[in-house]
Amino acid sequence: MRAFFRKIWHLLRDEHSSPRELGFAAALGLFVGSLPLYGLHLGICVGLAWAFRLNKATVYLFANISNPFVIPALVAAGIALGEWLRFGAWRPLDLQQGRDFAAQLSFLAGRLPDMYASCLLGDAVIGLLLAAVFGPVVWLLARGYQRRRARAQGV
Repeated sequence: MRAFFRKIWHLLRDEHSSPRELGFAAALGLFVGSLPLYGLHLGICVGLAWAFRLNKATVYLFANISNPFVIPALVAAGIALGEWLRFGAWRPLDLQQGRDFAAQLSFLAGRLPDMYASCLLGDAVIGLLLAAVFGPVVWLLARGYQRRRARAQGV
């Protein structure tokens, strides 16, 4: 059993692990994780990582930007930005409204808050910005790690 889990760990760790692929995986994960599609991120991440031949674990790791500590701020910023993009006017929101909004999202019940389209649009833009900033950062870090590792091994 231990060998089985070790094999899975090595597969997830080493799958598509070039610096370029890890940078794209991080960018994709941040984009998907910023979208208000709570409960669907794992399936979306695995599907997109498979389609683009990226590291599935890295995509999902970075998609976890949508955690209980960050969601209220992400939702509030997404709604404010989405309202501005859709209607040309800022809608000031606070973190409590972001928490309430996230609690109202219920795909199974078929109910979505009125501002969902604004949140989706605003969070998509925020996700693109996060991906554009942190994807290259991960690429640089992975490239530096790869070079240090090669030097240490004498290659």
